[in-house]
Amino acid sequence: MFRRNFKVKGEDVDDYMVMQNSAYIAYTSSVLLAFLFDKGYTDKKRNKTKLNVQESIESLSQRKHLMFMQDFFINLELICIDNDSQKLAIRNRFFNANNELCATINSYLYWIDSVHQEIITPPKKIINRLFN
Repeated sequence: MFRRNFKVKGEDVDDYMVMQNSAYIAYTSSVLLAFLFDKGYTDKKRNKTKLNVQESIESLSQRKHLMFMQDFFINLELICIDNDSQKLAIRNRFFNANNELCATINSYLYWIDSVHQEIITPPKKIINRLFN
């Protein structure tokens, strides 16, 4: 599990000071990139290897609103990888400062060959690094 802390900012909220769905998705992408960086898969390395990632949001479910200036954290969990290692299921859970689950985003991560613009199976070394 990978965790990052945040605070709801002005650009994240609507007129009622409630965090918008688009902000949840943006934070999900941010946490994913931080996770990949932490595992050694930096922007520089992605450009060098011509492998990129594409995240596909499958579902967003909210239980409790996150409000303007509220502290929260996100837990990123790798759920599973499909049989041909092309699709990685990810769950991001948003918790407020009281450890109450506020939202869950389920998504898939695909590996893209930047040259041919197609989904590929990444090298086993990359997959092993993500799960260790």
